[in-house]
Amino acid sequence: MNRATLFAVLVFGMACGGPPEDVTETAATADPAAGIVTMTEAGRAAAGITTAPVRETVHTDALEALGVVSLDERRSARLGAIVDGVVADVLVQPGDRVEAGAVLALILSHHIHDVWAEYFSALAQRQEAEAEFDYARTAESRAERLLNDKALAEQEFQRIRADRVAAEEALAAARAEVRRTEQDLQHYGLTPGPEADPRENEHVPVRAPFAGAVIERLVSPGEAVTLGVPLLVVADLSRVWITAEVPEADLHRLSAPEPVEFSVTAWPDDVFAATLTTIGDVINPATRRVTVRAEADNADGRLKPEMFANLTVASGTPRDVLLVPAAAVQELAGEPVVFVEAGPGEFRRRRVAIGATFDGDVEIREGLAAGELVAVEGAFLLKSALIGLPEEE
Repeated sequence: MNRATLFAVLVFGMACGGPPEDVTETAATADPAAGIVTMTEAGRAAAGITTAPVRETVHTDALEALGVVSLDERRSARLGAIVDGVVADVLVQPGDRVEAGAVLALILSHHIHDVWAEYFSALAQRQEAEAEFDYARTAESRAERLLNDKALAEQEFQRIRADRVAAEEALAAARAEVRRTEQDLQHYGLTPGPEADPRENEHVPVRAPFAGAVIERLVSPGEAVTLGVPLLVVADLSRVWITAEVPEADLHRLSAPEPVEFSVTAWPDDVFAATLTTIGDVINPATRRVTVRAEADNADGRLKPEMFANLTVASGTPRDVLLVPAAAVQELAGEPVVFVEAGPGEFRRRRVAIGATFDGDVEIREGLAAGELVAVEGAFLLKSALIGLPEEE
């Protein structure tokens, strides 16, 4: 037995836990120059050499971008103070679910006392204007009868009619003032009415504009606030945005709307569906990237704002690709190689050009044809048989 054969035997013997008892039954020979390893069936079985065919499939190149889950700005509200005052109470905490119209906080403001006073004053003025209009209208009706009976001068009748017109205009103005003060109260979330008690309606309620979750609470009872000061953030999380940045060079591969997928660290085994809806109009001059946005359903609430997301866009023209299991590809002399089964027990080294990796498979761009058998399990031992041989004496 030459040294090449003996070394191969020892290599495969160590893979099996020790040298075989019958060297001749498990012998393997290696020809480094030709890149061929030959073994018996017993040697192949002992070394655990398995093969798999080169598979051909259709693939569309995917574009991946790191992004972040964020609030849908169309479904979020940053509620601010609509009046100067003092926070009387905050009725919710971050994480609370609220219904549309729910009172979230109360603000005490002296300005509300003035608005109530204006409202009741407007009611009184309207009542007075209604009485004056009724009187003027009755007087005009009486004067018209007297005029018809030739018992009243035309000039006097016109004066009485002018009084009625003035009373009608005054009534219209009084009614407009009532409407204005009603709108002021409604603006502050209060319900106007002649029977309303201002002492029981002196707090300005801060209400949820829609059903959702309280994301932030920015004030506490006793704090003085001014117009516009942020109080709370409420969001409807049933839909979320995923924002990401893609290289400028990949923009031609994107279109909107377009179905996309993404994953998050919290749920590593799940793939979420989304729709790419927006491609930014401005390139970041520092990174040469553009921001894109996708929208996703979140009815189960698993997606949280600020989660990192890996966005995948299946873009480009579908193409035929050849795939082999990743374990089949070995590196020899700095180049990727596979071992093709050329015949029973004969494996030939084949240099290949590889591409992307897909779920445990490697794309073969050059060097193989569909259907060829390549060594998978034990491919490393075949490589070892070639590179570990001692020189011939």
